[in-house]
Amino acid sequence: MKFLSVAKVFESIEQKSGRLEIMKLVSDAFSSADASEVAELVYLLQGKLGPDFSGIKIGMGERFVEQSIAKVSGFPVSEINAVYKKLGDLGLVGQEVLKKRKQQAFFSQELGLKKVFDNMLKIARAEGTGSQESKIKLLAELLNSASPLEAKFIVRIPLEELRLGLGDPTIMDAMALVFVADFPKDFSRQAKEIESELKVNKDKKPEEWIEERDRRFRMRIREMIEEKYNVYPDLGKISEKLKENGLAGLAAIEIVPGIPIRPTAAERLPSAAEIIEKLGKCAVEAKYDGFRLQCHKSGDKVTIFSRNSENVTAMFPEVVDAIKSQIIAKAAIFEAEAIAFNVKTGEFFPFQVTIQRKRKYGVSEKSTEYPLRLFCFDLMFLEGKNLMPLPFVERRAELSKIIASGERISLTKSIITEKVEDLEKFFDESVSQGLEGIIAKDLNAPYIAGARKFAWIKLKRSYKGELSDTVDVVIVGYFVGQGKRTQFGLGGLLSAVYNPDKDRFETLAKIGTGMTEQMLSDLESTLSKLKVKTRPKNVESNLEPDFWVEPKLVAEVRADEITKSPVHTAGVVQKDDEGFALRFPRLIRLRIDKAPKDATTVKEIISMYKNQKSTQVEENGV
Repeated sequence: MKFLSVAKVFESIEQKSGRLEIMKLVSDAFSSADASEVAELVYLLQGKLGPDFSGIKIGMGERFVEQSIAKVSGFPVSEINAVYKKLGDLGLVGQEVLKKRKQQAFFSQELGLKKVFDNMLKIARAEGTGSQESKIKLLAELLNSASPLEAKFIVRIPLEELRLGLGDPTIMDAMALVFVADFPKDFSRQAKEIESELKVNKDKKPEEWIEERDRRFRMRIREMIEEKYNVYPDLGKISEKLKENGLAGLAAIEIVPGIPIRPTAAERLPSAAEIIEKLGKCAVEAKYDGFRLQCHKSGDKVTIFSRNSENVTAMFPEVVDAIKSQIIAKAAIFEAEAIAFNVKTGEFFPFQVTIQRKRKYGVSEKSTEYPLRLFCFDLMFLEGKNLMPLPFVERRAELSKIIASGERISLTKSIITEKVEDLEKFFDESVSQGLEGIIAKDLNAPYIAGARKFAWIKLKRSYKGELSDTVDVVIVGYFVGQGKRTQFGLGGLLSAVYNPDKDRFETLAKIGTGMTEQMLSDLESTLSKLKVKTRPKNVESNLEPDFWVEPKLVAEVRADEITKSPVHTAGVVQKDDEGFALRFPRLIRLRIDKAPKDATTVKEIISMYKNQKSTQVEENGV
């Protein structure tokens, strides 16, 4: 596949705003790619060089990219930098400069997708003495043969700023669109069931009937793809299987130790009474304020993933050793919460201390200073068998069998009850021990990978006059501020929540409190590296901050309540709808352990708003 064809697809996606239009463009590109290169195409559409768990990151600095452009164009770096300051996008700089290059290449060749991807991989893997020069040379080699349009995206890839605004949901929808015509042949029973349901409505015209039927086929195919993605989160590999064998290729995607399973998530309810009303008899576990880790053991090999599928094995050597000694299964995938503790007193440290363990350097020293304990709460895979379809109570029983006695690993503290007073007592005990609260679990529910269901319900510490839970928002822009804060270059944050149905971030709050002077300074330094000149395509906002940023940074926020808002876009369906907003939002901390798509969703905000209203009604005796 020619890279010029890929660049044209990227350019078309960048110019479109409608999700259906973008989905069709991605679908056509998927259809055009060969099985040998479709994975590379999908990774680049994601703005990556591999799945998250692969840990492959280019991370090429702007200064080195400028040197590559200068090397090929004949313009000095100072002139490249001046154009960059004017345009605010090195991709556009590469495009413009190569139109006016002062020197022509002695040798150039038509670029293929594979050549571009392979060079990017080499850039990502270059390290040690001479690696910087090697990276500059590898990028310059591509720019040397690139057209201006190709250069625009070749420059953006190593900066990890492709700016297509594409999320995995849109890519999966596009994949599903390719196989709509094959669905009745490959899954005839399901296709007939869908057609049978549609026959009830006789008022539709034939073309409307066909359109609705195909839409339902696509939705079902998308569900099938996502089911596999949830247990094998590698869209590149999934695209290969689909390209090679059609929908039948999905059958080859299975759970594998060493490949993370997308974690299930808990819903919220505001009281013990409502939890018992929803679940009846349930398991109630202590909720620890630490790292949620997914631990994989295969023989002597241990791999640990964060909640957003990042391989963090090297950060937690004492946990690796404990798994090898205390987990007696040969092959297992289980989930646990890791929290730092004081060896002398046996007390748990707050999250602000635990988070210091997430580091690449000084690991050994910190593991001694703040050792982690692992509290296990679910088991998804054991000795070659997928346990996720089993009821929670059975998975818990199997989990207890594979944990040998020891100081580092244990089960989460838990009770089984159907009484409100028992749940409240357990909650109070957990909070008094410095924990976040509790998680109530449906005894008969399966493990639902990658989904948020009422199989798990969390109840966290509440504060008078405030929401009963915090909200995880994504920072999408910032304001310079006034008065004293102008010295920090940051006075307020524009934040958003995620809408998975639209694959967009919708604004919820402008945050101006909860930040110390040091936090303001650190935030400005971090956010300035994420600045973009225009609103990111995957952000919906009526407000215009002083600076837009790529939606990559997650923050935990507390507020008094959720209100309706004519300003913010969270929850807006039609043009004249009001959105939702946080009243008196206060920044608590950054959540570097969470990815943007792990942030609170619009659906959760709506649910919290309704729960908040019902609680207020009860308190007022109305």
